[in-house]
Amino acid sequence: YAKSTAATPECWPGKIKHDGHTISVSDIWFIAHHMGKMTTKTGELDYMEERGCVLSDGSFLPADVVIGCIGFERNTTFCEQLTGHSHIKHTNYLDKNMMYLADAEIDETAFNSFFGSSVLEYAKFFSNVYVEGLKRPEALGEALWGYEVPETPVKERKWTQYIGQGLKLIKMDQTICNMAAKQVKDRTEHFYRTMPPAAFVAVNKREWIETHTRLNGGVPVSAEKQLPFYFEEAAAWCAPAAEVLTN
Repeated sequence: YAKSTAATPECWPGKIKHDGHTISVSDIWFIAHHMGKMTTKTGELDYMEERGCVLSDGSFLPADVVIGCIGFERNTTFCEQLTGHSHIKHTNYLDKNMMYLADAEIDETAFNSFFGSSVLEYAKFFSNVYVEGLKRPEALGEALWGYEVPETPVKERKWTQYIGQGLKLIKMDQTICNMAAKQVKDRTEHFYRTMPPAAFVAVNKREWIETHTRLNGGVPVSAEKQLPFYFEEAAAWCAPAAEVLTN
């Protein structure tokens, strides 16, 4: 943010993002700010005039197009109407042998976990957990849908709730642990076979340079005038392919 002159989120440095939001700022956001093609202003819309918007602080933003991005609320009504349950366990169980898998609020700490970084897939992992619950209800029932498992209203589900219970299940049950480990291993190997780290960084850098060109009307931008590419050494942070690929 600082290097590109883009506005830094007011929640920093305490949080990397606001609760309920994902980190969706792309390369073009930073490069466009660096090149003076974009600016950011935070505030509340007071009213609109013929040629733009007036914010609550009295400032005027000229605009040809105004797009309303007002957020959304997750629709849990159908789940409650269909199942008759208004509360859900943090393991995603509504009742014994009844699991509800749908996205929840992305609270800030979710991005400090495997789930938040898209390594361990939420739906795939808990689908495997569900199967194990069917196979071994006596061994796993109390940990999946028992009275001691925390619960919350369906409307108030958060990522960290099922992440926390997922970690507990991984620690308590070797079969679930093995399933999680295999999923991470398979995804890592797939990544290395299809787009090894060095190739990934190289492609990202080409796109970084191309974005400058596109924002400059198709005219290449000299290296010294580009926003620096900060990930040249990223591939070296990763394990060597020989350590990852088993066959």
